[in-house]
Amino acid sequence: MKKQPAGIIDAFEFVRLGKQAEGSVPLARMLRAVEGLPEQPDDASGEVHWQLRGLRGAMDEPLLELRVQASPVLICQRCMEPFAFPIDAEVLLQLVRNESELDDGGYDGRDDEDEEEDGEPGSGAAAPEKVVGSQRFDVLSQVEDELILNIPYVPRHEVCPGAAGQAGQEKSEPVKRPSPFAVLEKLKHKD
Repeated sequence: MKKQPAGIIDAFEFVRLGKQAEGSVPLARMLRAVEGLPEQPDDASGEVHWQLRGLRGAMDEPLLELRVQASPVLICQRCMEPFAFPIDAEVLLQLVRNESELDDGGYDGRDDEDEEEDGEPGSGAAAPEKVVGSQRFDVLSQVEDELILNIPYVPRHEVCPGAAGQAGQEKSEPVKRPSPFAVLEKLKHKD
């Protein structure tokens, strides 16, 4: 039996056996995710950590629970300074056999009330995202997709580092400008 490359699994077998897997990969290797971003760190802070678990849903549908953690370096669009943006995302993926099942009902025959009562991961949340499973399912591609979905289009600090000091100065020293009417009054009596 041939050994599959790292990050490649037989998705349906993974679920059937209830397997779990985890790993790390340098963020810089996720080319689609880092396109247009500043250079990412080479140390542990520049790693993407992922965990994957195979399970069955309430209707016996095959599910993959994926958790992705990373801190990509982004550029704040307020102050234009780089900062690490923490990502800790979890997604529930429902495996389907082919692309035609992506849009139709597929395995999912339950309504929202059933989801809340069944106690499955993601209960009370939106239905799992459907993906085509295969014997050569690329986990790292799914990890990269999840990263891309969680990187903000317009990244910014909660509070920019320089803005905190500036905001404090503005409050303590209000700028007093003369009233435009007072200026006009002075011009009027200048004769």
